[in-house]
Amino acid sequence: MKEVSLLKGFITFFVLVGLLTNGLAQEPTVIINPPQASTTTIFAGQTVNFIATRSANSTWVGGNSSFTYNWIASPAAGASFTNNPNTTGSTPLASGSVGTFSNVGTYSVSCTVSEDGGGLTATSASKTIVVLAVPPPSLWAISSNGTQVSSFTVSNGIYINGPINIFDPTIGGTIPSTAALGRTDKPSQGNGHFYWLPNTGNFGVVEVYAATATGANRTLIGTLDLNGANSSSLGFVRLGMGPDGTGWILASDGTDLFLAKFKPDGTNLLSTLPPANQLQVVDASVSLVGGTIGIFQNGDLCISSNGNIYALANNNLGSTQLFIGAPNGSSTILTKKWDLVNGNGDPPFGGEVNGLAFDVLGSLYLSTNFGLYYINQAALNSPPGFLGVDLVLAPTLQTGLLDLASNIFPIQAVLPVKLLSFSGSIHNNIATLNWETENEQNLSQYVIQRKGSFDTDYVVVASKSSLNSAGHLSYQHPDNLSVVSGNIFYYRLKMVDVDGRYSYSNVVMIRKDPGSIIGITVNPNPVLDGIATIRFTASASGIVNFKVVDMTGKVVLQQQNMVSEGTNSIPFNHLESLLPGIYMIQMNNRQEVTSFKFSVVR
Repeated sequence: MKEVSLLKGFITFFVLVGLLTNGLAQEPTVIINPPQASTTTIFAGQTVNFIATRSANSTWVGGNSSFTYNWIASPAAGASFTNNPNTTGSTPLASGSVGTFSNVGTYSVSCTVSEDGGGLTATSASKTIVVLAVPPPSLWAISSNGTQVSSFTVSNGIYINGPINIFDPTIGGTIPSTAALGRTDKPSQGNGHFYWLPNTGNFGVVEVYAATATGANRTLIGTLDLNGANSSSLGFVRLGMGPDGTGWILASDGTDLFLAKFKPDGTNLLSTLPPANQLQVVDASVSLVGGTIGIFQNGDLCISSNGNIYALANNNLGSTQLFIGAPNGSSTILTKKWDLVNGNGDPPFGGEVNGLAFDVLGSLYLSTNFGLYYINQAALNSPPGFLGVDLVLAPTLQTGLLDLASNIFPIQAVLPVKLLSFSGSIHNNIATLNWETENEQNLSQYVIQRKGSFDTDYVVVASKSSLNSAGHLSYQHPDNLSVVSGNIFYYRLKMVDVDGRYSYSNVVMIRKDPGSIIGITVNPNPVLDGIATIRFTASASGIVNFKVVDMTGKVVLQQQNMVSEGTNSIPFNHLESLLPGIYMIQMNNRQEVTSFKFSVVR
């Protein structure tokens, strides 16, 4: 019996040793996020959110199941971490920290995790953080109460810093607050001048003030009664500076839209300048195409390098529109080009929108009651007549801005190509691509690209030079598919500007065989009262999933129906819930996805 007990003891001992050995063989690990293999680039003073995740408790041996996370940066100077060091229990397996990097340079960041009580230690692979110098300010703004001019630094729709206060345009409260601001690049980009219009509301009279780039020499340089004998006050007054140093004023008294100008010389009185440079009305009744005076309750204007006025208008009720026009004396016309929408295709602003300014890429920034927004010049203008906006700075960080200004006048302004349509058809193995555009400016060419269903990337089929016309244009290109293997092909347009920048069209699918679902129609189209029927021919019976997708790609409605071989008529439900606009119906029978475009009007 004693021998059996000893044998059991030895077996137990070796089992325990084996378990311990297996535990030691599994080295503990730590990984950090953002992924260690990639490089994160930020500007000096910005932060990076880190998370360190350690391996499971079973890989840590010899401690007390209490773990300490310690973040380390090399070099250490200029780097700091929150929640560092941080000690946790056996759960959770992760700990977070926010790293701030103040110095320009390249940092290696790692996290060491130690099990307390004499346990094991593991260190993550290092993460590379590249810190760039903060570029100079690119936007200037007036605060929500109209009493502070400040600078912001933004780049390609990314907020870097601001607001950094510069000066008080009310001159210590001796003049009213202001909501109209302009900035020039005269005498230089860094030493331009500020110009602003106080909220005087004196029956059509505007006052123009000026200051240096640092807010010095704040001076009243000119006064003008815009609406003459009319005693109505101006409910809308905005200012934008042009590339030649000319200031343009757009104002409305609810009945007429006025355009005035002046060409200042620093902070000198306008009355001392040549008559052509003095403050004067250019057009006492600007004409509008596609819009009405009533929408100019809020808004702003900025000027492109070719002298075009980009005028933003907002009615404080959710409608925000962008107009474009060139000053033309008493015959000036502003044409509505776009309605602004958010990522869901909805009107993005329920309140005031009061600022508009260019960046160096020709994109636009907007200031609102709800933060700072961005219109990406490189984004595709689709559907026609709509522009999407993206939030740059949330209202939790910036409570509101009354106006924006910049001293940048880009050659390439917002979305010069208005792509009305891009479609394709096939006959006798010849695919024909058709597209229509408006308002082509500074466009070099259209590159037609094709990808087969088994290809990994698009190939160039052909290119067509742009006609660069402001009018309506139509293009066509045939592509011979008889010598190309495959059945399903995808086409897109690459629209290339003269400076090399580009954007893509929507993708068109063309197939050599007729497919299992053909002849799709929506009746009526456009949909008027929310009731519509989808008609199509199916090659076999089965279940089809229907989705309605808006032009941002969001699924807004969906339903599933059993279809029969042959001709089908399927009522689509709840279309009355859709806002006016353009949509796609996608039909998926688990073999292929077929799309058809329709519109909703009210």
